[in-house]
Amino acid sequence: MPRKRQKSTVKPWCNCYPTERPPRFLRPFLLLLLRERKGHGYELIDRMREMGLEYSIQDAGYVYRTLRSMEAKGLITSEWDTANAGPAKRVYAITPEGMGLLHEWAQALENLKVSLEAFLEAYERMEGKLHCLLYTSPSPRDLSTSRMPSSA
Repeated sequence: MPRKRQKSTVKPWCNCYPTERPPRFLRPFLLLLLRERKGHGYELIDRMREMGLEYSIQDAGYVYRTLRSMEAKGLITSEWDTANAGPAKRVYAITPEGMGLLHEWAQALENLKVSLEAFLEAYERMEGKLHCLLYTSPSPRDLSTSRMPSSA
């Protein structure tokens, strides 16, 4: 019997992740968003939140370092937007090289999705229904006040 799919989001990483570091999916998300349209750093962070990938203001430095690294590798370009009111903002755009990597990521994530679904189905057969591992979309009010529970 197929599992009923719940609308879930990418769970914010917390200290209960079972290995030293969580997988890093920031680059493919940034490439995907820049494929959709150009954007500056905080706008990209907001758009990732809309997709369920949580990056806080404290993580902005990590996002910006990743953008600069991607630019150095020729995956994206940037230019300063001085036309709007307020301080100038660096606006990023995807390059043809970035498009190629985006396609590779999409294929790799599709393969990973198949493997993860097989893992979860096998786990549920052995251990029963997953209870606390799915993270459902919080309300906008919860986003500003929620914190992930620490491991027990």
